[in-house]
Amino acid sequence: MLNKAMKNLDKSLLWITRFAHLNALFLLYTLLGLIVAGAAPATVAALQVSRRLLNGEEVKLHRTFRQAYKQEFWSANKLGWLLLGTGFILYTNYLLIRQADGQLFFLVPFLFYVLIFCYMTVVFWSFPLLAHYKAGTFQIVRNAFIIGLTRFHMTLSIAVLLFALLYHSIGLPVLLLFFCFSVSAFGWMWLSMKVFRTMKQQERLAS
Repeated sequence: MLNKAMKNLDKSLLWITRFAHLNALFLLYTLLGLIVAGAAPATVAALQVSRRLLNGEEVKLHRTFRQAYKQEFWSANKLGWLLLGTGFILYTNYLLIRQADGQLFFLVPFLFYVLIFCYMTVVFWSFPLLAHYKAGTFQIVRNAFIIGLTRFHMTLSIAVLLFALLYHSIGLPVLLLFFCFSVSAFGWMWLSMKVFRTMKQQERLAS
C-alpha cells in the first residue's frame, strides 16, 4: 500500500516537473522570438511535445522542444501571422459596427458574429493540426474549419478548457508563470488527438 502511494506521488511529481519545464521552455522560446515571431512556433513545439508525451514516449523536453521550434518556425509563423492579420481585420470591423450604433441592418451584426465563430474554430484547430500533420497553410486552415464544424462538441471543449485555464491563471499569476501554457497545450492536444484518432479509425474502416 505504501509502495503504491509512493509510486503515485513520484508519478505526480514527475508530471508537475514536466509541466513546469515545458512552461518555462514555452516562455523562453517565445521571448527568444521577440514574442511576435516566437509565440506561434513555441505553441506548435509545446503541442508536439505534448503529443509525444500522450503517446507514452520518453521525451527529452528541451531537445524535443528546440527541434520542433526550429523545424516549424516558418510554417508556424506563416499560420500565426495569417490568423493574427485576420483577427485584426475582424476587430477593426467590430469597432465599425459598434460606431454604427444600431444603424445597420440586424443581419450585418449576425453575419459578423458567424465570422467570429468560424475564425475561432480555425484558431482552435490549426495549431494542433500543424503539430500533428505535415501540410501546407491553406490545407491546415481548410481542415481546421471542417473539423471544427463537424466536431463541434470538441471545439466547444477546447474553447472551455483554454478560456478556463487562462481565466484562473490571470487570477493566480503563479499558474501563468509555471503551468498555464504547458497544461493548456497538453489538454488542447489531448482533446485534438481524440478526434485525430477517431478520424484515422474511420479512414481505415472506409478503406
